[in-house]
Amino acid sequence: MTDNQQPVETGETPPQPGLRFLEMTVYIMGGLLVIMLVVLLGGIAWKATRGKAPEEPPKASLVEIATPAGATVSGVTLDGNLMAVHVVSGASHEVVVVDTKKGAVISRVRLKPEGQ
Repeated sequence: MTDNQQPVETGETPPQPGLRFLEMTVYIMGGLLVIMLVVLLGGIAWKATRGKAPEEPPKASLVEIATPAGATVSGVTLDGNLMAVHVVSGASHEVVVVDTKKGAVISRVRLKPEGQ
């Protein structure tokens, strides 16, 4: 035998001090990811299968627009919740703006010829 004996390698290295902590942390985070994925898929399935409550139809409301005697409506324009009513009374013209959702007259615009 010689004096230069080499240590026999077994193939295993001794564990480092913080390695066990890191290994457990990786396992815990992986488990949390799996749990969160299951919860997310369950939430999507729950929302997809749950039926929405039927919406109640809006209640009909009556909006009275005061107009002069003998006036006629020459046109109505609707834009979203706003309705413009063109009222003609003799030589005068008026546009009445109504909020259909609230059922209230918002404004009245009287049109007059130039020079008056």
